[in-house]
Amino acid sequence: MVSTDLLRFPLAFLMLTLLFSCRNESEFLSDKVEILYVDGQAQFHIDGNPFEVRGVSGSSHLHEAAKIGINTIRAYDTAGLQDILDSAAHHHLMVIAGIWLPKSQDKWFYAEPREIDSLAQKLATLGRKYAEHPALLSWCLGNELRFQELSDFTFSRGYGQLLDSLKAGDPNHPVGTAFANLPRNTALNFGLKVPELDYYLINTFSQLANIDELLSKVEPFWSRPFLIGEFGEIGPWEVPATRWGAPYEPKSSEKSKILAQQFERLPIHNKNYLGACVFNWGSRQEQTHTWYNFFDEAGAKNAQYFFLANRLGYPQNISPPIIDTLLIDGLGLAQDFWFSAGEYHQAEVRLASGSEVEGLTIEWSVRAEDWYFLRGETPAPLTQNIEIPIDPQRIAFKCPEKPGAFRLFVRVSDDSLRTYATANLPFYVVR
Repeated sequence: MVSTDLLRFPLAFLMLTLLFSCRNESEFLSDKVEILYVDGQAQFHIDGNPFEVRGVSGSSHLHEAAKIGINTIRAYDTAGLQDILDSAAHHHLMVIAGIWLPKSQDKWFYAEPREIDSLAQKLATLGRKYAEHPALLSWCLGNELRFQELSDFTFSRGYGQLLDSLKAGDPNHPVGTAFANLPRNTALNFGLKVPELDYYLINTFSQLANIDELLSKVEPFWSRPFLIGEFGEIGPWEVPATRWGAPYEPKSSEKSKILAQQFERLPIHNKNYLGACVFNWGSRQEQTHTWYNFFDEAGAKNAQYFFLANRLGYPQNISPPIIDTLLIDGLGLAQDFWFSAGEYHQAEVRLASGSEVEGLTIEWSVRAEDWYFLRGETPAPLTQNIEIPIDPQRIAFKCPEKPGAFRLFVRVSDDSLRTYATANLPFYVVR
């Protein structure tokens, strides 16, 4: 109860009101985070309050994330970290801050004391700089570092020094690292040689279906709190491919169905489970410029965004277009298309039953196949293919003159609602 004496002093009463107002708006923002077990369940605790991660991997579109009930974002390196943390605080989001490190086998780094000492000093400074930032949830020191050689102590010594320095600079926040799936040797190495880690992240896609089995195999030597650091649709390395190795990419509407299945596989009943981050919250080039996206480069939303919003209890009153089928010469996915250079073929996109083409924009493009991580974050360049419209949903296109692997992309968008759908088919040009 507020003292009646305060009511005689309007300024004091106003300041007290603002204080309580600010605390309510910053419910999850704090400078002290711990991982505790309460009734046998691991939990992040912020100022003593439990916090389960409902997260996304990616540091863009923070307003959209907060609007649909996301409470955590995962950033992958320290570039622009100040702006990311400040923006996250503004949107009442917490941040898992990633720190990039070389892979474990990079002896040029881990076997060089001067390299380790230099970075250790920088990490101590980094920790001190952000130790009291209200939006920082934890650190992720390295992403998919491998560390599978059981005889390797060089990496663990160097990594341990970096970990100690970061913790010395920032004793207020837990530090973890991320694994690709959960390799037994990697878990054994970290469990025995780097016991100071507070938790770990598991980046997993199709293997999420086997997560309980993976966890049980490492539990005898690695029973630690964990996050699912990346999950979502199936990766390019996990799907059927053409005879020349180009993976078949699901349509954007199929990806939302895959994401729905993945949510049901999360190990929410595991005693060490801290939450999960959906991948990829933003626009990313990986194999194609459409594989791991919730948004396009201009911020339009696809089916995965709308599924996630509904899943978190924030249904939207609009929806994206839905592509039913993409065809080349009447044939669809799982076909191997071998074409001659410079010849013409016909492509058709069919929309879901009941969809109207009127009001939608249909765009076609051909791009060279972008082999895994060949181009990094840059989409494969457009080719100078010739398109001849036949009707709103069909074109004739000319194959590139240069032999090689390509993809035909179609994008169907509702520009007034800023929504879109995508599909593509790989083909190979020969002379």
